[in-house]
Amino acid sequence: MVKIMASKLRDVELITDTGIRLGWVYDLSFDEETGDILVIVAEPDEDLDTSEFVTDHEGLLLIPISAVKSIGEVIIIDSSKLAVKSKLRRIGPVNETEATEE
Repeated sequence: MVKIMASKLRDVELITDTGIRLGWVYDLSFDEETGDILVIVAEPDEDLDTSEFVTDHEGLLLIPISAVKSIGEVIIIDSSKLAVKSKLRRIGPVNETEATEE
């Protein structure tokens, strides 16, 4: 495994594997207990419609680290693993009668 300093990732461009420019690395979010990187916090590209993407309270994109395909001069993001709001919507509560019939 190649080790990369977090400071070297600042301002690296994020692009999906389908060619969509997402933005640039702003910060990283870590699990404070394990030290694992959870998400890349990214400043969105000015032309990107962020309405379907998961963002923080400041409008920064939250890209799950599991979506990263490769890191080099740019970071390639697997678009099928990209967290978007439509994937996070819940269907709704389970009907109690359906649950008891099983």
